[in-house]
Amino acid sequence: MAYYQLLLLLFPISITVLAVIIASRFLAAPSSSKKPLPPGPKPWPIIGNLPHMGRKPHISFRNLSNIYGPLISLRLGSQLLVVVSSPAAAAEVLKTHDRLFSGRYVPRALPYDTAELDRKAVVWATNCNDQWKAFRTMFRNEIFSAKAIESQAAVREKKVAEMVEFFGGNLGESVCIREVVFATIFDMLSNLMFSRDFIGFERNETANRLKSLIQRLIELGVSPNLADFFPVMKNLDPQGLRREATRRCNELYSLWQRDVKERRERGGERERSDDTKDFLDILLENGLDDDQVSVFFF
Repeated sequence: MAYYQLLLLLFPISITVLAVIIASRFLAAPSSSKKPLPPGPKPWPIIGNLPHMGRKPHISFRNLSNIYGPLISLRLGSQLLVVVSSPAAAAEVLKTHDRLFSGRYVPRALPYDTAELDRKAVVWATNCNDQWKAFRTMFRNEIFSAKAIESQAAVREKKVAEMVEFFGGNLGESVCIREVVFATIFDMLSNLMFSRDFIGFERNETANRLKSLIQRLIELGVSPNLADFFPVMKNLDPQGLRREATRRCNELYSLWQRDVKERRERGGERERSDDTKDFLDILLENGLDDDQVSVFFF
């Protein structure tokens, strides 16, 4: 009787241990004989080196670099992470071999698939395809050239002057500098993009909604996501981060979709007296569709 009780006790324990071993086989780091990697701390089964990250990963990386050198390999769940922590190693990665390392990791919370990003995005494109090269050329020649930046100086000066005037008109009153600076910077960008203010200095529903959306999207982007550590979970979205990010992005896009629609209906002509092109003019002239415009401004 005692023998059968012992078997019943050991059976679930054995199943658990077996499951851990199998999971470790598939989820843990591959052996160094198959893929030569930089040194690093030994990963734990399943979770990898997540316990080594600590509450302040940048400090943990520094401490690990003192032990293992300027190149460290870590496993975050089943994902490989190589940390570069010296100027010489950074130059090798970012300059000497920049094309080899130009691929970008796309967080699973981002509400787009890889194929969509390769067609629409620049920052989030996963490889340097022809579409990405065309976008980069357009940005370099028409948006970020010295001539284009110089032509935008008047907008920047105007917004800063408006901020100074606002402070001068509120002498002796309590003013939240953070909100005023945020409104100035955002309206500076919105004028460069759409030739109009989105926020302004007075409190309004649009400004509050916009700040809330941006803050929440940042939080979603930096939140630890199980789907990032274990890609097998990407379609499950266990924490609901991707679903919420999709909803928030659609809300954000709706703020400027009216501008895009009206500009298209007017054939690209703006209700503005000067001849300076904004970003939206350039994007529409180069044949970008509404989705590409939205992702660019995101």
